Amino acid sequence: TAGFIGFCLCFIGLALGRNMATILVMRTLQGGFGSIGTILVGGTFDDMFIPDHRAVPMALFSHIAIFGTMAAPIYAGFSDQGIGWRWSEAIQGLSNIPLLVVVLLCFKETRGGVFLQNRAKMLRKETGDERWVAQEQLQAPGIKEALYNSSVKAIAMLLSEPVVFFFGMWIAFTWFITFLFLSVIT
Repeated sequence: TAGFIGFCLCFIGLALGRNMATILVMRTLQGGFGSIGTILVGGTFDDMFIPDHRAVPMALFSHIAIFGTMAAPIYAGFSDQGIGWRWSEAIQGLSNIPLLVVVLLCFKETRGGVFLQNRAKMLRKETGDERWVAQEQLQAPGIKEALYNSSVKAIAMLLSEPVVFFFGMWIAFTWFITFLFLSVIT
């Protein structure tokens, strides 16, 4: 949710940006914020659907993501010509606000560990018994360990595992080619 808020706020900078440096910084930040939601899809679908019913939602998400990447330059090119790129960015930002409201008000946490932590907190409040804790609270890594696991281990695997390295290079190449031929800024 915090990433989506950052993603939405970047549209303000894009719509009001006065030079190319501002646009590039905002697009970079927006890409970082937007990637959070993209990488969480698999885990979210894992939490929401049993394995036998996961294929259709995942296929629909993949189709929409690929179709959006292909279709965006077409409709964005026409709208840029008609109303200008600033208004295109502003309209995209404004169209994300209702979705952000829905996310904030209607979406519940789907991860089991967080659900159990909230339940334990509720039971501690109701009973006054401080023994109610979730297992994840007892085994939660510190910030140093979490940063190490998410950065140093990932880089070590990238450099030491040929499959991870070549798959990462392939993905980087395909996205490079895809975005090389897309017109993002008029």
